[in-house]
Amino acid sequence: MTEMKYNEETDSAEIVEVTETRVTGLLVHALMAGTLFFLPTLRFVPIPVVSGVFIYLGRKLMTGNSFFVRIKDSFAERGRLPDDHPLNTIGRKKTYLFTLIQIACLAGVWTFKQNTATAIFFPSVIGLLMLIRSFVLPKLFSEEELTSLGDATP
Repeated sequence: MTEMKYNEETDSAEIVEVTETRVTGLLVHALMAGTLFFLPTLRFVPIPVVSGVFIYLGRKLMTGNSFFVRIKDSFAERGRLPDDHPLNTIGRKKTYLFTLIQIACLAGVWTFKQNTATAIFFPSVIGLLMLIRSFVLPKLFSEEELTSLGDATP
């Protein structure tokens, strides 16, 4: 569904045009709607099995998360880490500061969500995290440091 063209100047393939199709979206949503017919049989699946699936999926998603990798690597020797690792490029102090800010934000969001009186405003707190990223972090870190720390937003 993508038309590509070889560019001789850059010596690489470039995307010229992407043909959009709505068939895939339609089929995905039709299959999701089709699962409604299986709801009566799903009640026979034990809750521990469902919990195990969610634990597995959660663990699998944490594998490439830069936050967890940075916490794990903070206990490693600097020489054993790759040269482009944030601990080697910007230093321990900046890396730990960024990680501590992330831990504080995570703890704040978790506390906010656990309180039944404030849980309804949870989406607003997510918006507050975007404001922290946009206005607070650039005062503490340069864009190169944020990119090195795993923030894909330049």
